[in-house]
Amino acid sequence: MERLDFRLHDFTRWAWTGDSARAVWEPRIARIGAAWRELEILSVAAGMRRCALQNVSPEDLPEFAARIAGAHGLTVLPLHREAASAATYSAGGRPADPGQPFVYRVAIGRTAEAAAFARAWAGNDTAGIGALLGFPGCCIDFFAETWDRQRFLDTTWPMAAASAPEVAGVRTLRISGPPEANILLRWLGVRAVPHLPCRSDCAATAELGRRFLALGREAGYETEMDWMVEMLSWPLRWSALHGIAEIRTPVLKIVATTDATPHVYEVHRQSESYPMEGAAGLHFPYRIPDRPKVTGTVAFREGLVNPIPVRAPRPAWYHLDNGFDSEFSMHLAHAPIRSAVSRILPAAPAAVVDLGCGNGALLQHLCADNPLVTIFGVELDPVRAAHATELEPRFASHFVCGDLFHTGRIWDHAPFALALLMPGRLLETDPASAALLKDRLRRHATQLLVYAYGDWLTRFGGLHGLAAAAGLDLLTEDRSATVSLATVRDLPAKELP
Repeated sequence: MERLDFRLHDFTRWAWTGDSARAVWEPRIARIGAAWRELEILSVAAGMRRCALQNVSPEDLPEFAARIAGAHGLTVLPLHREAASAATYSAGGRPADPGQPFVYRVAIGRTAEAAAFARAWAGNDTAGIGALLGFPGCCIDFFAETWDRQRFLDTTWPMAAASAPEVAGVRTLRISGPPEANILLRWLGVRAVPHLPCRSDCAATAELGRRFLALGREAGYETEMDWMVEMLSWPLRWSALHGIAEIRTPVLKIVATTDATPHVYEVHRQSESYPMEGAAGLHFPYRIPDRPKVTGTVAFREGLVNPIPVRAPRPAWYHLDNGFDSEFSMHLAHAPIRSAVSRILPAAPAAVVDLGCGNGALLQHLCADNPLVTIFGVELDPVRAAHATELEPRFASHFVCGDLFHTGRIWDHAPFALALLMPGRLLETDPASAALLKDRLRRHATQLLVYAYGDWLTRFGGLHGLAAAAGLDLLTEDRSATVSLATVRDLPAKELP
């Protein structure tokens, strides 16, 4: 897995495929999570393992510790403070900031065992911690290799790669395995084991999961355990790009932090199980909807006489080059940019430059919207730049492969009526390079159109915050805008190139 050298802040979000799916499964997931939290404690009290880890708020800690001691004879030992989070699962707890809400990370076990756990925790003893938590030895070794030595934030891909999968593509793996070893719903709090398995079909993990399920049923959580097994039996698709993971299930999509990659990586967990409330779709993990036969209708026969021309499907790189998981999602993100350009340059000859153009798909659509537009683009990746010349061979000489901050060739075509820029690019470089680009924009572009989508907007609270951080001022007061004309702030003399 090719990884980039940055990590996004920890986050988890999810969205439902429909209201009916949410009405059925949202309360079930809440009950499964509550049952699992209790099971982690019961597994220690029942002697299945020696310790458990949980997060407890400082307000709840006294009552929680008293309840655990009274009901099970176990000790609750605080280990350290973490920043409070609403997420059920976190890839790595963030230390609490002074004066900010926090939770205690606590060890639960008999007094001697909890004390041994605290010593292992303080010494970063992965093997000792794993043994006390009852993890299988193979999974402890896997965790030490991937998490400790290789510094993976999310072990999904190495787990899939170790599972003897069928290779469906260069960066797509198909896996299977018992539901008890499925850990891909951990962001929802739906899991049958407390650890990260070494394989999707790890026998030791599956056996431990069956013991947890049996314990849950003995404790009166029969319904919750049945729901858990049903969810863990669904087909799932995990994908990763630029530090964002998407986990698609038949009823909802989860978005969470993962390792940053320059390409899309996918793991498909195969299954024949499917919920009644599951969405229909053409792509995995969804099922193709049943459609009535229309071959006998008059409209169908007339259609055979006058077929509608069908455009050949685009190659996958058409959207993947630009960081999107589908052509539809790319066109959806580009739509407000195209609309803004049409308003700014209404059917008039103009030169437009895209600073970071990817494979030129956006510029190609600007040409379709206004045939009088002449397009130019700069792209660092040579493969994407080559794809741009393939999409728009008329303007092949107008695409420059190079660093948009330092390559001077694109400015030989100035002046430009309009320059397109994602402001985050100015934050990814050093101040001198950013100042050089902003100076060129002031001198060689009549107007500047900025845009952003995805995590760039959430990280900075919208386009206004992102533009301000990049030293730009938007020409709109709409706080929800994702596209706007902008101006470059006056550069201090010390920043002028």
